[in-house]
Amino acid sequence: MKPAPALLVQQLTAKARATAHARSSACPCGAATLADHPDGIVVRHADTVAKAHPEDTDPTELTTRLTLATRHPGILLPPLAPAPADLHGRLVTFWPYGTPVDPDTPDAAPWEAAAILLARLHRTPAPPETPTMRGPAKAAHAIARLRDAGPHPAAPPVLRAWDTLPAWARAEAPMPHTGTLCHGDLHLGQLVRHPPPKAPGC
Repeated sequence: MKPAPALLVQQLTAKARATAHARSSACPCGAATLADHPDGIVVRHADTVAKAHPEDTDPTELTTRLTLATRHPGILLPPLAPAPADLHGRLVTFWPYGTPVDPDTPDAAPWEAAAILLARLHRTPAPPETPTMRGPAKAAHAIARLRDAGPHPAAPPVLRAWDTLPAWARAEAPMPHTGTLCHGDLHLGQLVRHPPPKAPGC
C-alpha cells in the first residue's frame, strides 16, 4: 500500500527536516512545498531541499546523474547524498537550497551566466554510463499535446520552429553521439543561485 499524496508530502517534509537538522544545529526551521506535479514532489526545510522522483524513475540512471553532479560542482548543483533514498517506493534525493530564477521576470534572468555554464557542460566528457538525454522525447510530447489542444494563434510559429529542428531533436531519430554531456531540459526552472544571496543586513 502506498501513502496518499498528502501523506507522501508530509513524510518527504519530515525527511527534509531531518536532513537539514543533521547539517546544522542552528536551523531556522522554515518549511514549504516548492512543487507537486507528475515530474516530482519538491519540499524545502531551511537550506535543504528533498525531491521525490516519479515512480518509474530508473535508480541506476538517477544515481549516475547524481554522480555527475557531484563530480562537476562548478557547473551543476551537487546533491547532499551520492545516492537516492527510498520513501514508499519513490526515489528521494536531497539538495542544498538555491534561490530560483523568477520565471515572471525573464529579463532579469542570468542568461549570460547560464550560457557560460551550458557551454562548459557541453565541453565536459560524458562517461560511458551516462543516461540518454530525455529532452527530445519530452519536447515531442509537449508538441503532441500542443497539436491535440486544437487551433491557437500562438501555435503556428512554435510548430514552424519545431519543423526546422533536426530529426534527432524531435525524437524521430537517434541522437548523434558527441562524447560530451548535454543538459537536454534547460529552462528557467532549472536555474538556481547558490549559495542564495543574503538579505540586506544579514
